[in-house]
Amino acid sequence: MSIVFSAAIGHAPGWTAWNERATHEQRDALAASMATLSKELAEARVDALIMLTSEHWANFFLDHISAFCVGRGDVFEGPIEGWLKIDRTDIAGDPELATQIIDAAYAQDFEPGFGHELKLDHGTMVPLSLLAPKLDVPIVPVFFNTLAAPQPSPRRCFELGRVIGDVARKSDKRIGIVATGGMSHDPGERSHGEINSDFDKAFLDQMARGDTRELSGYSVTQLAAAGAGAIELLAWIALAGALGNFKGDVLAYEAVHAWATGMGVMRLTETAA
Repeated sequence: MSIVFSAAIGHAPGWTAWNERATHEQRDALAASMATLSKELAEARVDALIMLTSEHWANFFLDHISAFCVGRGDVFEGPIEGWLKIDRTDIAGDPELATQIIDAAYAQDFEPGFGHELKLDHGTMVPLSLLAPKLDVPIVPVFFNTLAAPQPSPRRCFELGRVIGDVARKSDKRIGIVATGGMSHDPGERSHGEINSDFDKAFLDQMARGDTRELSGYSVTQLAAAGAGAIELLAWIALAGALGNFKGDVLAYEAVHAWATGMGVMRLTETAA
């Protein structure tokens, strides 16, 4: 099967927890973009979603952090944040697909961690709840270390994305791939609340053009210059690797100061080589 759905979506907790603090125009633009993607996801009839995502000390701490971790459980509980205004529930996993990703990664000299019992926080649950409000789509979460140095390079994330894309295309299932996170934000740091819209728009333009050379050529330092949280764009770069040849449509971009985050929403479509 081909990859039947792909998107990249911000995951700021304020989107559900304090949505009302954004302007009417921002809320409307973001809501419209997600209504479009939600409709397209339903029409794609996916059997599973691979979620390229990050977590925020929900599962890992300084005693153990993996560069990448694949969720291979039968079920995942989320969100862990009671204030997120998303009901806590069990989300079905797809351990078969997860195992295929892990095996393929090892065969290509990647050694991701994996977990059967992983909790989901806003990094996964905010975009998932907006994409699939019934939360009835099985997922395979792939977590990227966006919390503590050293972090995987964008080039490494791009190449892992290639592995994931190959697995998805060889699967007998209808697969969707969603990248979550970013864009520019600097949570809890001195520049908390600052948004670098110039960086965000340049990155969105690269994604829209499917410019894999520029996307895979970023450094961690370049991403971090847009704020500590901008490192979450590693997941978007991995999605670019998974798709290989693609074009993107920017459905919304809003610099939401009330959520202290640049919010991007994109649809991505594979193209011929």
